[in-house]
Amino acid sequence: MQTTYFRINKKEFCHITDDTIFIISSKEAERVPPAHELSEAWGITSVLNYIVFVMLFVYVSAAVMGWGAHFFENPVNYGALFLLFVSFKRIIDGFVTSKTPNIDRKKITAVYLKSPKFSYPRLEVYFEGPAGKILRRTIPILYKKEAMPVLEEAGLSPRP
Repeated sequence: MQTTYFRINKKEFCHITDDTIFIISSKEAERVPPAHELSEAWGITSVLNYIVFVMLFVYVSAAVMGWGAHFFENPVNYGALFLLFVSFKRIIDGFVTSKTPNIDRKKITAVYLKSPKFSYPRLEVYFEGPAGKILRRTIPILYKKEAMPVLEEAGLSPRP
């Protein structure tokens, strides 16, 4: 099997063939991992996010009921509101995020390159999941100079 690849971390590689993109832990593509196109809506991290959200929601609700208009006088409540918002955002993102190790290239709708200032760059691959739902797979890039020629050669030039 002829593949081109780039490193996504110290132990994993993203291989690109004519019909699939897959992530395995070796430079040689001996096998293609099976695809699971389900979202991460019921993964362990998402369940923990649900628990944190419910606990924060109960706290904020009880605090508003108990203190009423004096709710904003306590600085701890600002932190609780912020964490409530962050956990809600993480729950919403869990419904469109996938951790599948194998993406069929025919199902890819868009590829974006995100380059934050204080972190590693990453690819966000949007693809069609089950029942036509658009899912997102985030692939970190360890070395951008190594990955960009591979992506351009494969015809997956990311949009900025």
